[in-house]
Amino acid sequence: MAEFILKFLAKKSTLIISMILVIITFILVMLIINPMIDGANGLGLIELQLSFDKSAGIAIVNTWGENGINYFNKWIFSDYIYAFSYALFFASLLSFAMSKKGILVEEGYKNTLFLPIFAGLFDWLEDSMELMFINNQITYSDQLFFIHSIVASTKFALIMITVIFLVIIWKKK
Repeated sequence: MAEFILKFLAKKSTLIISMILVIITFILVMLIINPMIDGANGLGLIELQLSFDKSAGIAIVNTWGENGINYFNKWIFSDYIYAFSYALFFASLLSFAMSKKGILVEEGYKNTLFLPIFAGLFDWLEDSMELMFINNQITYSDQLFFIHSIVASTKFALIMITVIFLVIIWKKK
């Protein structure tokens, strides 16, 4: 089964379809939906993810206003789709690169496929925690908010490590 998944992810068609999906969801989430939520450039959501302090998080959400909170609640599903799409894209890109370099079945490299998958899962967890926080700001635990930011930071770290592995794999002879 694992062999089938690796070969499916390494297909050029899987890579192209996942790339199209990630581009579409990136444009929708980062350039359209997030700016609608924070009423600015959309970076308010990333600021929230990395704020680590509940009172700072509340201050960020307060700048969005009621409309921003309503947009967040209405469109949060799109971030779950975005997380799935970039996890699939990066896993496919890793598989494709490993296939081209003839190292797809090497155990050390094969395990790198878990990096983008875990990043997507951490993103889903972060989205769920944000949804609970935004709709229960007063009663939401300070510690849980801090953990939410650790989850978000871990997601970003896993994405960066994935990119580093991609560079390493592409440079491999």
